[in-house]
Amino acid sequence: MSPLPKRNSKLDNPSNLLSHLKPKSPIREQYHAIRASIQLSINENEIKSLAIVSGEEAEGKSTFAANLAIAFAEVGKKVLLVDSNLRNPTLHASFEENNDVGLSTILVDKLEMEDCVIETPIDHLELLTSGPIPPNPSELLGSSMMERLVDNLSQQYDMIILDTPALVTVADSLLLSNICDGVLMVVRSSKNNVETVEFARDMLSNSKAYFLGAVLNDERINKRQRKKVKIN
Repeated sequence: MSPLPKRNSKLDNPSNLLSHLKPKSPIREQYHAIRASIQLSINENEIKSLAIVSGEEAEGKSTFAANLAIAFAEVGKKVLLVDSNLRNPTLHASFEENNDVGLSTILVDKLEMEDCVIETPIDHLELLTSGPIPPNPSELLGSSMMERLVDNLSQQYDMIILDTPALVTVADSLLLSNICDGVLMVVRSSKNNVETVEFARDMLSNSKAYFLGAVLNDERINKRQRKKVKIN
């Protein structure tokens, strides 16, 4: 799968919604290339829910999840982006929304979806933030109620994309992988080692979800390489 080139500092774009705020950037083209490359597998395997995972923290998983959701929405898919990282949520900050209600309040307080889902400025894209951080994230994410919620949402949206915690630190991502139809793993080229990637891959191989592959993030490439990547 094509790598994502290294981008500028977060200070240049605090929200990280690169494919929306910088529509002519090479990075936006890469997100659409990734969307296109997995579309066939999604169609063939009837994937409606997709968990975005990583082996460790700080690999760009949340940024990738948000921009991939935008890429699907920009081709007319009705998309729900879910922050299912109930330990260190970030998507509410990326979209500059509050986090008073969200996934946790649906699971704990039995709030209705309609009271928690946020319409984003991007056509066809809605956001479900994490909500307040609960004391028992793994229990909530592995519950039958969470499974029913994903099933119900799959009937309302063309694609549900879930941002998750790191695989090797907590069980949350593996629990969500078992609930979702498909899994994509984000690997930061400058951070991860082979052992961590293999360990995360082996964990995913034991999940029920279909593993679509891995995305190499933050790859350092020159202009000639970037031109090649854009063509592939």
